[in-house]
Amino acid sequence: MTIKVYDTIMPAEPVEVYYDHGMTVEAWVSSQTENYTSGPVQRVSCAINGAIVNPLDWANVAIGENDLVEFRVVPFGDVVDAFTSIGAFLVNPFYAGSALAGQAAVDALINIPSASSRSGGRQGSDIAPADAKANTARLGQGVPELFGRYIRYPDYVNQPRKYYKDARTQVQNIMLCITSGRCLIETALLKLGETPFSQLGNSISYQVFEPGEDVSVHPAHENWYTAPEVGATTGSSGIRLYRGRSLSSGLTGAQVSYSGPEIRTTSTSVFFPGDWATGDFVAISTRQSVTVSVDGGGLVTLNGDWGDADVGDEIRLRSTELAEANGVFLIDTKTGNDITLTQDGSPIAGWAAGSYLMFSRREDEDFRIDSIIYDTSFPDLVDGFGLSRFVGGAEDTGWSSFPGGTGVADVLLASRSEADGWAGPFTACPDGETTSTVEIDIFLPQGQGKVDGDTVVPFSTKRQVEIQWRELGATAWNSQIYTIDNATRDQLGFTFQLDLGPAIRPEFRVRRVTTESSEIASLDRIEWQALRSNLPTVTSYPGVTTMAVTIEGTDQIGSASNNRINLVATRLLPGISGGALTPEAPTRSIAAAAVHVAKSLGYSDDQIDLDAFEQLDAIWQGRGDYFDFVIGDGTAKDAIDQILRPGYASMTLSTGVITPVRDAPRTHFEQPYSPENMTAPLQRSFTSRKPEEPDGVEVEYTNADTWTTETIKCFLPGDQGIKLDKLKLDGVTDRTKAWRIGMRRRRSQRYRRWTYSFNTELDALNSDYLGYVPLVDDIPGYGQASVLRSLDTSGPVPKLTVSQPMDWQDGESHVVAYRDVYGDIVGPFSTARGDNDFEIIANVSPLPELSPSQEPPHVIFGTTDRWSFPALITEISPQGELEVSVTATNYDERVYADDDNSPP
Repeated sequence: MTIKVYDTIMPAEPVEVYYDHGMTVEAWVSSQTENYTSGPVQRVSCAINGAIVNPLDWANVAIGENDLVEFRVVPFGDVVDAFTSIGAFLVNPFYAGSALAGQAAVDALINIPSASSRSGGRQGSDIAPADAKANTARLGQGVPELFGRYIRYPDYVNQPRKYYKDARTQVQNIMLCITSGRCLIETALLKLGETPFSQLGNSISYQVFEPGEDVSVHPAHENWYTAPEVGATTGSSGIRLYRGRSLSSGLTGAQVSYSGPEIRTTSTSVFFPGDWATGDFVAISTRQSVTVSVDGGGLVTLNGDWGDADVGDEIRLRSTELAEANGVFLIDTKTGNDITLTQDGSPIAGWAAGSYLMFSRREDEDFRIDSIIYDTSFPDLVDGFGLSRFVGGAEDTGWSSFPGGTGVADVLLASRSEADGWAGPFTACPDGETTSTVEIDIFLPQGQGKVDGDTVVPFSTKRQVEIQWRELGATAWNSQIYTIDNATRDQLGFTFQLDLGPAIRPEFRVRRVTTESSEIASLDRIEWQALRSNLPTVTSYPGVTTMAVTIEGTDQIGSASNNRINLVATRLLPGISGGALTPEAPTRSIAAAAVHVAKSLGYSDDQIDLDAFEQLDAIWQGRGDYFDFVIGDGTAKDAIDQILRPGYASMTLSTGVITPVRDAPRTHFEQPYSPENMTAPLQRSFTSRKPEEPDGVEVEYTNADTWTTETIKCFLPGDQGIKLDKLKLDGVTDRTKAWRIGMRRRRSQRYRRWTYSFNTELDALNSDYLGYVPLVDDIPGYGQASVLRSLDTSGPVPKLTVSQPMDWQDGESHVVAYRDVYGDIVGPFSTARGDNDFEIIANVSPLPELSPSQEPPHVIFGTTDRWSFPALITEISPQGELEVSVTATNYDERVYADDDNSPP
């Protein structure tokens, strides 16, 4: 004899349960609604013990004592849309379980409008969204910096403010950071998602602000904080509002007695509120005499009975004798009965010393009403309660009674009971902030009014919303009621702005004043959509280009996830001419970007090799090598190396000066290294090809035409592309450039397989990163190194005599080179054998210098093809005070073979 009513044909929990039997199905349905009419088609189906009962048999089938009866809605046309309205009533917690609720539920099920009438379906227009998005900067992230010409998805500089200008128009204000420094924006490429601003007409407007310019002229500069607790919920755009019961607040300063777990009034004329019920929670603040003492630094100490409240707990104080002792405080220290307090993170100080009466309680403590004690003389009046203690929302099972005795106390309804029927309370601004202006957004997703045929008429009782607020920690609420009276199927939105007076940290709660109608023909749903507070804000952003945007809702803007504001801009930076910086101008220059990063670190012009940057800039501009990207994270060196990479270059510090070094074909050797200036033999290692090595490079870059990520593959003859080395190339927006850099990498993988390492004294400190040097070892068949002993210029060709016999190989041509007094290589020159293996005849120019005050020149000799190992220095590391460790890789011209080619 269990009867269950469901609001869906899908598996779910019943919305109503009854325990009736001994009547027919038709008789039971008729007892629940006046709208039932017998017939072959009904708006609900009836199943008894799993078997569907034909509606024509409802008058004849009786409900037995052990039967399970289920009523479910039948999906007729718009029934699902119509059920959106009745479903909310069915689950209304203020009516669920009552006889009235059951009757209304069945009545609603039976009286679902037909598919042809469509009176329950909402046919009005949605509010056109003002829905634009931007990037949210991470905490600690640097301000993104645009270089070259690139697409930019700006960052919020404050929370966007979305509000209703009128009941049908939503507006959004957004303040955005474009880049550090200045830039030139291409207005034709300002877009919302894929839609240009120009196509949105008057629905969108914007204003760009130069670094340091006053932004207060635009409303988007205002800093509105949106409380995260208020907003969309599952299946709705906001928190659905209900009409709650209004309970009495309680007693203030009442004489009470305590006995065991009970509290009673002691006055024959004072009673507790009669609308409190078991299950409600009350907060009890006891009055006591508190001694306030102040030390020499003004720090306040309170002496009193604080119960089990300890360090880290909050206590609520109320005093009519000491104005400062009103509010919620945090216990900072506790020694015996002495405590010190903080509020909003600051120690309490400056109170007047003395003895004061104060009401105090632990803030997270309240008591549940378990039983109600009525007055013996007046049984309708409440004399007291039996209570259970709760701390932090959980029952304190170790508590059994009050200490006993009598006293004066505030016995007030606790916030969790006060909130019955309210949405909230929610704090309007973050901890440590205060506000004087708050906005509440109310949304009517169905429109408003009562459907009457093809029209919508106003409700006979005007709908009202009550908004209450108070300073966090206060007890009394301020209240404002707004009337919302419309007759339309169209969605409606309202923004109510409240001026709170002096800035406070407020909490808000909202509810309906009038109960939501359960009739299918009623459009009566009201939601609390947003809670915003106006906080202090800045009026300019030095060093940053910003943009303010205002968007009005339009059907051209959808609530799509890709509605991000984006633009294309070119950075303005100083150029380099004649070794000096020039005025700012739009540029994609690699050199300008790298120098700017160095200057932003505080480096002066003489700490940056502007001449080297200018020389390379001429090469890069001639080749069309640019850097186009937005950098937001990483170190300055990482940024400079990233900027230089499209130019095949990297950053070095040469005697403390920032210098760019470009990896390019070389023709002139720098300082040589041989056994004559090495402190240990040259170590050579060859990396042979391994099966797991990549046999191709896949480069990922951004296409400047579509601003989408694309890839291009780079192969050498013999590559099968089975395993690809992935290269993410930020800063390059051209397919050919990306391919060239990928091919440079692939060629380096194939042709740079020798690694050299050696130590010198301090000689290697004269070399730089990527220095092109000849290396000499004492391996037979390769170059030889010796010291020049004498120089004979009496003959037609100079003759050099060296310290070791040279290995003259029959049938081979030979060369000679020497290290001059500055450490640079001179040569090589073709040579011939003298009178013995120690003599070398070569037309050397300039001639080496022999001086007893200087180290003699080092002479390097060998066959034309094998006189040295050409290498590029990759690392120079001092090892103590007198030794330097050097690492190098082999130089191979084939690495650069595709630098000017185009992809196949």
